[in-house]
Amino acid sequence: MLALAALIAACLSAPIEAAEGKAGKWRSCDPGGILTQSVPDPVSGRSYDIEVSLPSGYDAAAAKLYPVLYLADGGRAVRPLACEVRALYGEGSLREDPIIVGLSYAKGENLEASRKRDYTPVALKPGDTAYGGASAYQLYLRQTVIPYVERQYRADPGRRLYWGHSYGGLLGTRILLTEPDLFATYMLGSPSFWFGDQAILAIEADYAKANSDLKAEVLMYVGGDEVSRYDAGRRGYTKDMVGGMKAFEARLRERGFPGLSIRSLVVPGKNHRNSIPAGFGWAITSTLGKAQVAEP
Repeated sequence: MLALAALIAACLSAPIEAAEGKAGKWRSCDPGGILTQSVPDPVSGRSYDIEVSLPSGYDAAAAKLYPVLYLADGGRAVRPLACEVRALYGEGSLREDPIIVGLSYAKGENLEASRKRDYTPVALKPGDTAYGGASAYQLYLRQTVIPYVERQYRADPGRRLYWGHSYGGLLGTRILLTEPDLFATYMLGSPSFWFGDQAILAIEADYAKANSDLKAEVLMYVGGDEVSRYDAGRRGYTKDMVGGMKAFEARLRERGFPGLSIRSLVVPGKNHRNSIPAGFGWAITSTLGKAQVAEP
């Protein structure tokens, strides 16, 4: 499992940040085959793929329905995280083996351009189209991707799970606060709550004004080293991701939403890149595990 943890950290951190480990380790990861399927967005006209990993023993003709785990940054995340899920199921840590769907970037675009547009909730300035496309991307997920998956596979509509890290965690939070029933469980890793002068807090306030409940399971994690400190390489201070996550959790708890289950984990000694293996493992076993999972 340690080798797999290093693999996940390496391939999810590159190319956003320098990868830890060798890319060759990713290529050696085989979660049982990945089905790449084109699912274009009819509204924007952009072309996207989804990467599908099916559970071992999956039978399209059987009556059994499976939970579905949707992964933001799917082009990079689906192979290592599918390997992790299959390993956890194989060792008996998970009670169910889910269908896994990786959400890839727009074809023909630089991945950073695609993700910063599709995963962020607001533009940074008037007329800016580089950011702030999360609403449109969420519409694409609701009207196109999820119906496609649920037509093609033995997917349980009542057990959709979402995972996203960094901007992907921000996208998940935006969905949670605008359309919470799109997913049953939200696994949010190091979510970028700082983005756009903490624009996500205004979205949360709007939701709380209009709603008396928030029915969802929310599992958030962050690396213990993700605190504000001077970074010579960036010539400035890093964001306090730990404080941001704790403040957001406290804010939701104070609302007293009866249908909300929310927990969080600070992974000691880990940063924005290498918090993923422990954080994801804790989150997926918390929601699909055979028993309550203790914090690592």
